[in-house]
Amino acid sequence: MMPTPTLALSFAAGILAFLSPCIVPLVPSYISFIGGVAAGELREGHAGRGAILLRTVLFVLGFSIVFVALGVLFSGSGMLFSRAGTVVNIVAGVIVIILGLNIIFDFWKVLNVERKVHLNGRPAGHVGAVLVGMAFGAGWTPCIGPILAGILLLAGTSGSVGAGITYLAAFSIGLGVPFVLAGVFFSRMTTFLNRIKRYLPAIKVGSGVLLVGVGVLIALGRLQQLSARLIAAGSRLAAWDAAHSVLSNWLFAGAVALIAMMPVIVAIFRRRNGNLRVQPLGWPRVTIAAAGLVLAVLNVTEVISIASWFSGWFRFTGL
Repeated sequence: MMPTPTLALSFAAGILAFLSPCIVPLVPSYISFIGGVAAGELREGHAGRGAILLRTVLFVLGFSIVFVALGVLFSGSGMLFSRAGTVVNIVAGVIVIILGLNIIFDFWKVLNVERKVHLNGRPAGHVGAVLVGMAFGAGWTPCIGPILAGILLLAGTSGSVGAGITYLAAFSIGLGVPFVLAGVFFSRMTTFLNRIKRYLPAIKVGSGVLLVGVGVLIALGRLQQLSARLIAAGSRLAAWDAAHSVLSNWLFAGAVALIAMMPVIVAIFRRRNGNLRVQPLGWPRVTIAAAGLVLAVLNVTEVISIASWFSGWFRFTGL
């Protein structure tokens, strides 16, 4: 069985790669280029969302092909050293640790350079969107190199081409989902990305810390052990839920409702300059709160089982 925690780690690494300084500031330009419309039209909602969504998905498919192909190459090469598993784990772990430290301290600047992709025209048709995605994926490789290299080394140490494909597919999904959201909710996503720019240095350090932790686990051969423990935790949660179904339903329903209501509570009771101020709730907060309350009601009435979702998630991904 493949070490399942790496699925969630690969997905998280994709999100962190999206938040890299060479991608976040240029997202509006990417979406405008892919969709073949001006950024102003996207902000004002004049462009067709369906067409933008389709082209963005095809763009994501394009760079996913590049990354998955790299995963196949690395996992295939790792199979050549399968008999020296301990040595390979140590070497790969040390490399990932060094890459993580480089993200934090930036002592190898060559790893953080983006190869610019210069295209004279906008992508023509759906096939063009895929090709542009492949071109941009190749151009991003140096910029997100440390994070991508960490996932590729995971693929290499897996000793399985199937595992390598799965890890890089999860990485590509983590990188691609924000792009799809930006294509559909361009104006709001652009505002959100502008707000988080100030936190990019902290995100960069967090990415490095994550890679260092993964490198330590690889070097010690502990990913498999962690996977087994987390899967066992999922099984115990499922058993407890079956034995205490009523208590479980109310606990999980209450937790989901509380988490969903937190943005509304914060907006209502936000403190500024020593005074409590009521802020406009806005449709995102109201939507999240309503969705959380609906889930809570469905859980209490046993239409759904949130505990089963969590236990299944633990057993499938190990996180």
